[in-house]
Amino acid sequence: MIRRLAGVLWALAQTLPDPERDPDLGPFCTYLRQKYGRHALDLSPGAWEEGLLDLIAETIAEGWDRYGAPSAARDPEGEGYIASAEVGPETILARGQTKREAYREARRAWVRRLLG
Repeated sequence: MIRRLAGVLWALAQTLPDPERDPDLGPFCTYLRQKYGRHALDLSPGAWEEGLLDLIAETIAEGWDRYGAPSAARDPEGEGYIASAEVGPETILARGQTKREAYREARRAWVRRLLG
């Protein structure tokens, strides 16, 4: 999935005179230039893929360090479990019949907010 997405971004960048000036693609192109020391258009699709994977991993790792990962416990007000996480001022709450289910739902929401 990431390989295909990186390929689409690379192909789009090839159609632009200077993709770093594009309001949507520009920040990623700047990230690639800083990471590899070369203009994004001079990089291979493989470098774009690695760069995208690294950016996603860095974003998740920074969120984990800053906010901590979701946690889950028995729901004190009912059956099942409740999981929670913080992302900035927002609190994520998720419920599930099992601890794993609640944690998985909270983790999905947490990652979505970090990457959004």
